[in-house]
Amino acid sequence: MSFLLLSAAVIFLGSSSGPGAVQGQDRTGGPLANGFCGNCHAANAFNPTIDVKIFQGGSEVDGYMPGETYTMQVTINADAGAQVYGFQAVALSGADNVQAGSWTEAMGTQVTTLSDRDYIEHNQRSDSNVFEVEWTAPSTSVGAISFWSAGIAANNAQGSGGDGAARLTDPVVLADLSVGTNDLPELAENLKVFPNPVLDELSVQLEVEQATDAQVILYNSLGQPMLQRALRLASGLNQESFNLSNLPAGHYTLEVSNSDAASRTMVLKK
Repeated sequence: MSFLLLSAAVIFLGSSSGPGAVQGQDRTGGPLANGFCGNCHAANAFNPTIDVKIFQGGSEVDGYMPGETYTMQVTINADAGAQVYGFQAVALSGADNVQAGSWTEAMGTQVTTLSDRDYIEHNQRSDSNVFEVEWTAPSTSVGAISFWSAGIAANNAQGSGGDGAARLTDPVVLADLSVGTNDLPELAENLKVFPNPVLDELSVQLEVEQATDAQVILYNSLGQPMLQRALRLASGLNQESFNLSNLPAGHYTLEVSNSDAASRTMVLKK
């Protein structure tokens, strides 16, 4: 579904055949998109939100192993009155946002290829607000994968009027589990976090020699990922902020990594 992850849009235009198939457009709201489905379905009706999760064996995952198959679940939540739903998603990796993995079409969905990247999207109006499709990870390690997705809740009328649209503001990211980050060389110079201890907003500052796609993961004391974010790091000094207000007090490990290197530091949450 960078599974960072990769991830959807819908344009009915009276045919409900998916924005890729109808317009030849990426409407996922991702880095390659020309806007998202709200460009056309702009009435802001039904207050839709979108939720994307990746599962394997019935359990939600935040990482992938090369060559293995997973289930991407896209849910469009909306107010009463919405009658039909649609989505589009793409999975991307690397600095050039290349296609990551492959999709398997399910009932009501299709794969549309745009600029050498495969998009999974609806091919008809769906009465269900939940879409599930299989995604197979690349056969070799490609680092973190980002899933970008957007969707609509519609009134089932012809055209795009009176509908509502939603998109992910950040991708769903799957870490590359084939890489043991503890054995990797240092990615960053002068990795700093402040304030530390932190109550709400944590700033992360680091320097890298070359621009790279990376991911930030904050692990709790049990080694469970509590926060995960894909980043594009520029050569030189970088600074990012993360809201930790919803996390319980305790000791955490912050890790910044790509497929080749990783750096860590401790964070104390008040």
